[in-house]
Amino acid sequence: MSEEQQAVLAKFGFIIEEGRVKHSKLGIVREIEEFTSFSKEDELQEYVKQILRSQCQLKRKK
Repeated sequence: MSEEQQAVLAKFGFIIEEGRVKHSKLGIVREIEEFTSFSKEDELQEYVKQILRSQCQLKRKK
């Protein structure tokens, strides 16, 4: 994973731990390979935003 990709993830509160991407406050845990396939920062950023929106919508429904 590139430094740019790591910076995008950190910007949204994600950390890389044990080969996984985690967001401790929202309880999101995903495999790192899911994020390394994006070559452009803006595409990765949009994907991360989509994940966060989906997680927030799920929490609201509960």
